[in-house]
Amino acid sequence: MNRRREEGFTLIELLMTMAVFVVITLIALPYLGSFIQSQRMKNASMDITSSVSFARSEAIKRNAQVDITANAGGWANGWQISVSGNSLRKYDAYGDLSISAKKNSTTLSFGGDGRMVTGADSFTVQPTETNKQQPLCVAVGTSGHVTTTGGACG
Repeated sequence: MNRRREEGFTLIELLMTMAVFVVITLIALPYLGSFIQSQRMKNASMDITSSVSFARSEAIKRNAQVDITANAGGWANGWQISVSGNSLRKYDAYGDLSISAKKNSTTLSFGGDGRMVTGADSFTVQPTETNKQQPLCVAVGTSGHVTTTGGACG
């Protein structure tokens, strides 16, 4: 008698593979939420940084005042960059994030020389839900230099 060898997986092999996959997923799942929240905070702080850089360069290029203005409800609801009432860029709201200006300002303005008209300010970016995420502080100097550090703005 000649026995044919079957190709493929047995049911036991398939069940063991699925069990290993489920265990690894259950171990990784709690860390995924905090990772996503951390990335949202970093993205928001990078958007603030790039907005300041863009507004400053446009002010110099156009030799005109360029404003970064928070949307109604504050910075967490997004902002727009405009010159003479014409919008250049818009940023949408950030879900589950709080962005607050230290001076409670709603506008940052750059003059034609590239220096801030409104003065230096800083923004605290943090999650709205309580978790173990450390807030980020995005500080904007009068020259337009931006630094991001861990922790709330002092």
